[in-house]
Order: sequence, then C-alpha cells, then structure tokens
Amino acid sequence: MDPYKLQRQGAAIRKVLAELITTDVKDPRVGFVSILRVELNRDQTVAEVLFSVIGGDEDRRDTLAGLKKARGFLQGRLSDILRLRHTPDLRFVYDDSADRGMGVDNILAELSARGEFEDEAMRNRKRTLGSLEPPADLLRALGAGRRCWIVPHWNPDPDSMGSALALAEALQASGKEAVVFTYPDPPYGFASLPGYGDTVPAARAAELLLDAPPDLLLMCDCHHLSRAGEDLAPRLNSIGEVWCIDHHMIADGSAPLQGWIEPLASAASLLVLRVVEALASGDVPGADPFEMTTDMATNIYAGLYADTGGFRFPNVLPLTFEAAGRLASAGVDTAVVAEQMLHQRSRPATELLKLVMATFEFHGRGRILTLRADKRMMSETGTSMSDTEGIIGLASGTAGVRFVVFLKERDDGLWRISLRATDGGDVQRLAARYDGGGHVLAAGCTIAGDPYEITNDLVAALSEQLT
Repeated sequence: MDPYKLQRQGAAIRKVLAELITTDVKDPRVGFVSILRVELNRDQTVAEVLFSVIGGDEDRRDTLAGLKKARGFLQGRLSDILRLRHTPDLRFVYDDSADRGMGVDNILAELSARGEFEDEAMRNRKRTLGSLEPPADLLRALGAGRRCWIVPHWNPDPDSMGSALALAEALQASGKEAVVFTYPDPPYGFASLPGYGDTVPAARAAELLLDAPPDLLLMCDCHHLSRAGEDLAPRLNSIGEVWCIDHHMIADGSAPLQGWIEPLASAASLLVLRVVEALASGDVPGADPFEMTTDMATNIYAGLYADTGGFRFPNVLPLTFEAAGRLASAGVDTAVVAEQMLHQRSRPATELLKLVMATFEFHGRGRILTLRADKRMMSETGTSMSDTEGIIGLASGTAGVRFVVFLKERDDGLWRISLRATDGGDVQRLAARYDGGGHVLAAGCTIAGDPYEITNDLVAALSEQLT
C-alpha cells in the first residue's frame, strides 16, 4: 500500500473519529480526549488510534475504558461515513509524548496551532486551492485513456457543461481524443461557451459506441450514471472505465462512481481546474504537457461563477476567489461571462417569468415561497424547461424567505422540483426522500402527481424546520 495513501486514509479516519467522539459519544469519560493521529498497518486491517487526555493516570485509564466501550459504535459509523469495504480494527493507545517534556500549556498551544479548537468553517476558510489535490488514480486513468467521453448530467447547468468542455479541450491538448455529449433544449447562453458547437448530441451515443467506443468515460458534476438521463444512461453501462468529478454530497445508499467527490468545493469546475493544471504540468504519465488556454479558463470560470450565484452563495470560500483570480489571469473576460451565465435571458423567457411570478405563493408566515411553471405556460410563451433557469434565484432573494420550492412540469407529466434554503435550512434531506440530491442549501428531485398535492407535501415537510 502506498504510504501516502495510508497517511491520507489515517487522516480521514482521525477526522471522523474526532467528530464522532465530540458529537455522538455521550460517555463523560471521553469528554476531554484528543485524537492525535491514526496509523494504519499495510493491509489496513488495524488502525492504531493515538490519543491524549488532560489529567493523571486515573483519567487516562477512564478515558481508555470509555473509548474501548465505544469501539463497536465508532467502527460501524466509520464504515458508513467513509464507505469502507473493510473497516480496520480500532486499537486505542495513549500517546505519552506530551508527558515527556510538555506541560499542559504547551499541549494546548499545540492543539490550537493545529486548529483543534476551530470549527470546520474556520478551518475551511484557511484552506488554499493547493489543498485540493486530484486523486492519483484519477490522473493515472486520464493519462492512460486514449479516447474519452465526457458526459455532464442531464438538464446541464453551466457548472456541468463548463467543466466538461474545459476537460475535453485539456485532454485534446494532452494528445487524446475527447468528445462532450449534450442534451436537447440547452439553456440560454450555452452557445457562448467555447467549444459548445463541437458537442455531440446524446442521441448519437449508440452509433458512436459501435463505430468508435471510448476507453474512458468521465461524468461531470454528478457521481451516478443515472444522472445522464433515461435515454443516455443505459448506453453508458457497457463502458468499462468510468470515473466522475463531482462536488455534491452522496445522498443515497448506492455506491458512487470512482473518482473525485469533494463537497468542500463550491463547484465541480473548481475541481476541474485542479485536474487541468495537473494534466498541463506534464507530470501525468501518458499526457503531453500544454498551456491552459483562455477558452479552458473561460469554461471553468463560467461554471464557478454560475454555481456560486455570482460568488453570493454560502459555498464560497477564500480558495474560490483564489481560483477565480487564476482564471482571470488566464484571460477570462469575467464581465462577459457573468452577463451570459446569470443575467441574460431571451424575451420568451422573460414572458415565462411573468407567468411564473403570478404563481408565487407564501406559506409559513412568509418563510416558504412556492412557484410553478407548467406546460401550458411554456407552450403559450414558446419556451421550454431550460428557460426556467435563474427564476428560482430571483425568488430566493425575497426578504424573509427561508425556503423556495419551484415545480417545473416536464414533457412526460413528471414535475422537476428545485429546492433552495437560506443558511440554517436543509433541503438536501428532503430531496433525498424522493431519490434526489444536491447540497444542503440547493437540491432537487423529480416527483409524479398533482402539483398542488406535491406542493402541500413539500411545504409540510419544510415547515418542520421552521422555529
């Protein structure tokens, strides 16, 4: 086992254990324990958990007894959270290094310097773009691939499409074949994305599988093949090497695709930037070095700008602006991208907006706002599902509103549900009830039924979060 991988796995286990002991283990004997590090043996069957605790010998014995009692619970939760195939046996060992020359004041100073007294938000604000490292296995797969298919999720947004286009150009620059698949009814503004005119309609997938099958499939901004849609997803099952790059939380119990899933990232585009930089460096075997072009940077910036709501959403961190600065330095016209991705809509889309605004309805003393776009409205205005983009953002800006529910009727009679929450709310859990997903503050799902009954059910569920 690669020592670096063992170190990373140990660090991940240490982080989860520290959080579980703080939040879920109620035994007072472990109230003052600090998990210093976790050392895995080579086959990852045993994890030696080194801990320290303030106090004397009796405190150490009590703490060790409490940790041993909680071992079964901790191992089970560890397996669930990190999705480990084989959970290592936890062995708790007191680290006496603090007793060898360090007083309590020095221990506290060291813990503070390591950020032990900081919450996750504080630690994240200190992270830099360089702390996001693409997995070595993903880079090896990209280097080994010769013909690559890149697939954004169905009903793509600028993040999924911008990520896909940037990756395709980067792979082509590194000496590979790469195509991006797209879907009918693209959102307004996609035509302005560099390289969008070279995308391949998803309907041609079956034909290309026969004529020129890929040796690598990369899913962008999603981590399940099903997110490619009912028509395209079945065509992709025959491809052996499948990877993903995504920043969404894993919402259901099914195993995600292998790849890079990092919910800390404010957009998949931010992760793609790091992958493109790694490929460009020439350090990835099988990939020729290249310079990141303005077109690559523009597509990445489009996704980053759109998925952060113009850098307004709570998912924005200092490293987000670090990435934006790099992209601007690469020649991106940031003002033009902002206008095209978030602030422009066609006249028919504006007519649709007028009809949708007439459906605005407040619930829960003005804290829940619901709205609807049905097929009649779209037919009357000559618009489609893609023209609903951006409407929920306008609704979310209403003062006093904590939750927004937007129902959009698909051609097959199903309703696509978009959910938004302000800080302190959680719509991801609600979306997961209907096999959907997303983020805590922005999620979605698809539901069949009467729109008024659907609205009432969703409002009732969200009302439980109102205090």
